[in-house]
Amino acid sequence: MNLKKLSAIQIATLISIFVFILLVATASNIGLTWDEPAYIAASESYINWYGEVFTNPSEAFTEESITLAWTPNKEHPPMNKVWSGLIWSITKNFTNDLLAHRLGNMILVAILAGFLYFWIQDSYGQVAGFASVTALLTMPRFFFHAHLSALDVPAAFSAFLVTFLFWKTLDKTGLKWGILLGVVWGLALATKINAAFVIFALGLWLIIFRREMNQFVRLIVMGITAIPIFFLAWPWLYHHTIERLTEYILFITVNHWEIGQYYLGQFFMPPPWHFGFVMLWAVLPITLTILYFTGFISSAITRQDEGLSWLLFLSALTPILAIAIGQSMVYDNERLIMVSFPFLAGLAGIGFAYLASSIEKLSGQLNKPNVVRSGIVLLSLIAFAPQIISMIRLYPHLLSYYGESVGGLRGATDLGLETTYWCESYQLALPILNEQAQPGDLVWVDPWSHDVMIYYQVHGYLRDDILILAPASVPSVLGADAPMPVSRIMNEADWYVVQSRQTTLGETVEDNPMLKIFANHEVVYKHQFDGVTIFALYR
Repeated sequence: MNLKKLSAIQIATLISIFVFILLVATASNIGLTWDEPAYIAASESYINWYGEVFTNPSEAFTEESITLAWTPNKEHPPMNKVWSGLIWSITKNFTNDLLAHRLGNMILVAILAGFLYFWIQDSYGQVAGFASVTALLTMPRFFFHAHLSALDVPAAFSAFLVTFLFWKTLDKTGLKWGILLGVVWGLALATKINAAFVIFALGLWLIIFRREMNQFVRLIVMGITAIPIFFLAWPWLYHHTIERLTEYILFITVNHWEIGQYYLGQFFMPPPWHFGFVMLWAVLPITLTILYFTGFISSAITRQDEGLSWLLFLSALTPILAIAIGQSMVYDNERLIMVSFPFLAGLAGIGFAYLASSIEKLSGQLNKPNVVRSGIVLLSLIAFAPQIISMIRLYPHLLSYYGESVGGLRGATDLGLETTYWCESYQLALPILNEQAQPGDLVWVDPWSHDVMIYYQVHGYLRDDILILAPASVPSVLGADAPMPVSRIMNEADWYVVQSRQTTLGETVEDNPMLKIFANHEVVYKHQFDGVTIFALYR
């Protein structure tokens, strides 16, 4: 295929198709994660309500109907769950339930990759565009999250889309462009509240580069438009609006349940200000870190992109600063800074193109044109091959990926960073439990992660005569038809399904007596990488 004959839009479309196929092809081994059952249950409930809107609208909009349909996962705005539910409703008869629920977000990632190429190549050329997409896909943690029916990558997609439209409409006049931005930003806010940080990055960029009254008016119009869009997108707020909005605001500020973080060998709640910066350094491949710094510095020096590199930089920095200066009570390693990754990928593509052009200039000075091709091939191998090899070796447990800057998983563990989280490794226990567990055996899992195992039971991956322990007698988020977890003390379990999450377990018996319980039981299976245990099953 001759790429020179294709338009940028055509190439971007091909990239999106390729990325979607890649994600689907690598999805089957990605284990279910902690948050997904709640979002899956909510997406089914929401999309069923929209079905009622079309068949019986007078009943659908009653307080009773909305409360019933929209109570599941009311802690978060609904937009992505509605989208995922729509794709699930279309595809559930053609594939398994989990993949059907995940396909919606895979589509978003594919579109994101196409937009990323289109945006970067417009200012820096095809090489930069392709390198940006490659950088994004070779961020192992992002690649893992790209498969999930969760909110972090959709939040990244929506923030990126708002920023992309802001840039592309900079020189367009008329209120309609501010209104368009407001509609998109409102939908982004209705995806995850993290999108609120976008306007700070855009406003700061305007102060630095475009101190024009019409641009600030555009932001004001954007903000005013976003508010009704946010409310319209969330039927939960249609009744008892003030009460429910207040409940939501309190939840995301002061009333959220606490999720602490094991960090640098200690448990924190919250971690120190540098947590986000250190995690970004630790979970990104060192070559991509060098590339995005190269892209930003080279663009800042030449000043030929009208501030695009600064917009990417500020958009990547803002979510990390929000964690650094805030007092969030929710931490799960890199999840809250996932919004930064696409912008850093754009800067990495710019950095790659800068180095490639330097090779081209050098070959011209040496009068050796063959140096260009071999030099760019070598540059590509240096920039992307190390993490691709690591991803292949570690797959599908990419939540345990750490970059060369901290010595990989072994070095990160020695440094006191969390080995894994989010229960994706639980699927390793399923064939053993199905074969060896006795009917009625009790299985202990990480506290409050029982819905992962119950989902496996509901969909036939785990025998339904096995009982799952929970910290209390609480129904599954998957509904009344799902198996009920049982409330027993940990010592009564017959099996222990254990992810190496130090936030829960600590490192020593003194940190957490659960380790003593495990030590007194038989190790049936253990999964390790570079000598570090990611998962263990005890009997």
